[in-house]
Order: sequence, then structure tokens, then C-alpha cells
Amino acid sequence: MQILKKRSSRHFGFWLVFWIIQSLLFSGGQHIDFYLAKNLAIVSLQALLVYTNLHLLTKLLSQSRFLLYALSVLTLIYLTFAVSFEVIGVSFAIFFPGIKRIVLPGDVSWWPSDFWQILSGSAPYSIALLGSTIFHLVRDKGIGKELPAPPSAEQDYTLMLKEGKVIHRLDVRDILYVQGMKEYVSWHMADKKLVTLHSLASLESLLGEKGFLRTHKSFIVNTKRVEVIKYDSVEIPGKKIPIGRSYRSKVQDCFRSEI
Repeated sequence: MQILKKRSSRHFGFWLVFWIIQSLLFSGGQHIDFYLAKNLAIVSLQALLVYTNLHLLTKLLSQSRFLLYALSVLTLIYLTFAVSFEVIGVSFAIFFPGIKRIVLPGDVSWWPSDFWQILSGSAPYSIALLGSTIFHLVRDKGIGKELPAPPSAEQDYTLMLKEGKVIHRLDVRDILYVQGMKEYVSWHMADKKLVTLHSLASLESLLGEKGFLRTHKSFIVNTKRVEVIKYDSVEIPGKKIPIGRSYRSKVQDCFRSEI
């Protein structure tokens, strides 16, 4: 819980600094209050788009559904741009109630159709989404972060996991199961639990070499600790782990002799 609170504070701090810097760049040092109000709306939409991309759309990348991901991204950017006019208007109404918006003939905020207007106006949202996609790809490949050490003859059963500023050495035979929690995973042992910054997708191959099996989009289990295998679940000491529909045949193949 403390790690999650610290992570939330870092996210809030990042967007706060980003809002101020972006407002200063747009304003050129003049009428900063006007641009702070405008960019409060823009940065809020950028943040919403980034987290939607990271927690929903990038799952399509992990499943190699690239065309669907591209179509979803374009749709999300367009919808964000379409509503941005009204969100900015609300921000101005709160901080500058004296400003009255003048609606010109043919000026329609919703569902803009001019290509160049969409291309230029959606740039802040396109850049935010591109940046979050690159971050996802870098994180998933383990670039720039500490991943469990690769197996060697001396440490076939050893994992080095970093929880906050503390590094733990674990024997994988003591791990019962691993549960995904968005960008975090929870490692469950009989006597303790660790929370680290990983994704299940980045751990599935590594743990698969050590006798683990993914049974669900949110769970990887230690096959050596499985005591009961059912059609829709497996049971390990003190826990019933679901078997996802898309993982069922793989689980059945692994435990063919027991089912």
C-alpha cells in the first residue's frame, strides 16, 4: 500500500510539472494565467489518454493485434480532440467567467471534419499517446529497469526482485503464484508477499523456464505447487487460481496426465 501511494504521488507530481512547463512554453511568458487555465484541460485529457492507452490499448500490442491497436488509437485521439473544445471551455468558464465564447457560422466543436485542423489540433494528444506507447514497449522489454537475473548454472532457482529500494533474493520453489495488478505484480509465498514493478507479459517466458505456467490473464502459478486441477481452476496451498478460457487448452496440455 505504501508503494502504491508513493507511486500515485510521483504520477501527480509529474503531471503537475508537465502542466506548468507546457503552459510556460505555450504562453512565451505572457498571460500565463490564461494558458494555465487552457492547459489544465489539455493536460487532463493527455493524462486520461495516456492511462487509457497503458492500461487498456497496449494489451492489444501484447496480443500482436496491431491493426486493431492502430484503429483504436486513431479513434481515441479523434474523440479526445473532439471533446477538448468543450473541456477547455469549461476550464475558462471556471477561471475566467468574464470570457464569452463567440460562435462563428459553421463553427462546430463536436465531430470536427477538417483534416488539417484535426492533424494540428490533436498534436498534443498524439504526442502523449506515442510517448506512453514507447514507454510501454521499453518497460515490457525490460530496458531501463531491473528485471530478475537470467538463469545460470549456479542460480537456476534464484530470482533477484526489487521492491522499492530493497532487493530480495528468492528461491522460485518457494513461490506459490504471481498475480498481476496493472503495472505491478504480487509475488505470493507461504509466509510472505512482495510487490514489484513488472508486467505478467514480461515475466511469462522467464518464469516458464522455471516451471511456472500462466493460467489466467492475471495469474502465473508454480506448477510444482499445484495440488488440485479442475476444468476452470487449479488449487495450490491456501488459494484457488482461476483458469482463463484462452489459457485452458495450454493448462490441460501441461497437466494432461492429471486431468
